[in-house]
Amino acid sequence: METNPYQNKAEFMSDILQALHLKTDEFMYNLVHHSPYEIILYNWINKLYAQGKSSDDAIQLIYKARNIVLLKNNNLCNSPIFP
Repeated sequence: METNPYQNKAEFMSDILQALHLKTDEFMYNLVHHSPYEIILYNWINKLYAQGKSSDDAIQLIYKARNIVLLKNNNLCNSPIFP
């Protein structure tokens, strides 16, 4: 496990949410109300914090994971077929 330079998880989470252009209060509200995106993101943040990742590394990993999830989701990114 890598050394985590953050004193607490809140600072780590705040850095990530800012990078993702999410407001902390809205994120927490949606998390409490079981919004799927926020639940997934919260789980990713916790796992990356537990692994001792830096916020910069965590942000890059979340960007990559988010793109994979979005691209796998039933043809959301497929272009329409034109006759």
